[in-house]
Amino acid sequence: MMKNKIMKRIAMALTVTLMVPTGMVINTKDVKAKTVGNVVREAEALPQVTTIGSEETTTSGNAEETTTENPTTENPTTENPTTEAPTTVPADYEIINGVYKVKDNVLIEYLGNREDKNITNLEIPASIQKIDQQVFKGCKYIEKITFETSSNLTEISDYAFNGCSALKTIVLPNGLKKFGYRVFKLCTSLTEITIPNTVTEGNQIFGIDGAIKKVTFENGIKTIPAEFLRNAYTLESVSFGRTVISIGTRAFYNCKSLKSVSLPATVTKIGTSTFYNCAAMTKVTMSKNVTKIGKYAFKKCSKLKSLTLYKKVASIGADAFAEDRSLTLKVYANSYGKSYARRNKLKWEFTKSELERQAKNKKQYNDYLNKINAKDKTKYKLKYLKNYVPQGSCIIGKYLVVSMYAKGLKKKSILLVYKLSSGKYVKKVVLPSKDHVGSVTNIKNRLAVSLNNISTNDYLGIISYSKLKKTKPGKKVKYDYMVHLPGRADFATFDGTYFWSGHSANISAPRMYGYKVSVKKKKLKFTKKHSFAVPSNSQGLVVKKLSKWRREFIFSQSYGLISNSTMITYRTNIRKASSLGTTKKNIVIPAMSEGIILNKNYMYIVFESAAGLYCDNPDKATEIRINNVWKIKSGSL
Repeated sequence: MMKNKIMKRIAMALTVTLMVPTGMVINTKDVKAKTVGNVVREAEALPQVTTIGSEETTTSGNAEETTTENPTTENPTTENPTTEAPTTVPADYEIINGVYKVKDNVLIEYLGNREDKNITNLEIPASIQKIDQQVFKGCKYIEKITFETSSNLTEISDYAFNGCSALKTIVLPNGLKKFGYRVFKLCTSLTEITIPNTVTEGNQIFGIDGAIKKVTFENGIKTIPAEFLRNAYTLESVSFGRTVISIGTRAFYNCKSLKSVSLPATVTKIGTSTFYNCAAMTKVTMSKNVTKIGKYAFKKCSKLKSLTLYKKVASIGADAFAEDRSLTLKVYANSYGKSYARRNKLKWEFTKSELERQAKNKKQYNDYLNKINAKDKTKYKLKYLKNYVPQGSCIIGKYLVVSMYAKGLKKKSILLVYKLSSGKYVKKVVLPSKDHVGSVTNIKNRLAVSLNNISTNDYLGIISYSKLKKTKPGKKVKYDYMVHLPGRADFATFDGTYFWSGHSANISAPRMYGYKVSVKKKKLKFTKKHSFAVPSNSQGLVVKKLSKWRREFIFSQSYGLISNSTMITYRTNIRKASSLGTTKKNIVIPAMSEGIILNKNYMYIVFESAAGLYCDNPDKATEIRINNVWKIKSGSL
């Protein structure tokens, strides 16, 4: 009996009745729901936590209250008790459409169910400006991604769509500027994509493990960004907009399946290693306006057989075509492309159009030779061509005179004198200075030699006919005096009343002046009376005096080493006209024509094409070299 009583008292002493004071119970949080598409899933109710002293008890559902047999409750002694409302901290992000977690217009998380096979299409809200890294990683059932109208998206960060293996279509918005690194990594169903014209940056956006086959760049894009499609192993074709100017460094580096490229005419620059190791590429259609090709640009394009380097190419980097063993470069005469190929011992040949041009020019040259009398073909043979360049010509007394300047102006200029009747060479006369002599003109039986390097305006060195005759072969002759001209005299002639001279440079609106010539105290005096715009690159001039005021002007116009020259004829009333008027006749003649003379129905034409200055360099040389003054009946021109 006693034993039972003792056990009962011990049990009662160990019994505790729980009383939960006010404020000691943490209520269950509200149940929330998340929406993914049309699928709603309920969040589990959070457990209720009841605190007793320093211990915590976790229960499910609502907590039950327990009391002790003799409860003791201590009441607060505060005279005016107050209850503080709980403080709520607002979230620094928002949830759009239940699945897009957005902070400061940056999509930082996709809340949708990545394993839901029913979620195949996504539309990105217009307010999103940037998609953060890895946001859609592993969304393996999404097939199509579009963007709301008026999308503000400007950037897609690294690996944003990593592992979206079912993605077939993504319609990117205008305004997008930047792609991060390997944005479409392991997007193994995405085979085509169009790049907006606002894009300026991207880094290997597919990488080696994509499936992309075709990339289209919209019209409006000017630069294909550096590294953009680097290591896109599966890429087979690319379409450029008509506005592309440059293609960045390594833009298509290691695109091993790229088969062909057609560059629009707007492209002027191809960057370093742009098409490096495009091993499957068999064809490149080059832009005619490309001026620069970077180093290694086409290195290891082992299947590329032909590539045209057009005339505007002015710079090609080292090893631009290294290891392209099947490649033959198509080039033009005297072009940088030809020079590069020759210096680097690359296979090259002339383009089809270049060969056609050469054949046409050769035929024209032969046609002109046939117009020259057999007895005249060997007359007026030019001397000293290795070190001198022929320029002007005139007839004075019994002589035909040709002016020549020294290559590099290293020696004094000279005159070559021929007998007019026989064409036999008579002598060389050395002029006093090393000037770039231009025209030489008979003015009232005095020889007027144009000196082009004394100042911005020209001087005429005057030599009397008698002094010219008396000067011994190879000796120097002094000018009787010099006349300063307000204009140039690169080309010049005298029509009996006016001395006409002008500038030959390829400049905007070059001019010719007409000076009335008189003799004062045995010296020539020049008074400027007329001024006309003339064709650029004019090298020679003859003037027929049709009446007191009417003139026929014939200009010899030259366009460089290989392009044909032209004789252009005008008929002008110099008293009334403010310009030469319309062209009356154009006659094509061989390249590099200089001084011309009209005498008794014969045209005498000097060419500088055989001068060593234009023949010694194999990278920049004339094709047709004429080393005689041509004498042709003017009626046959």
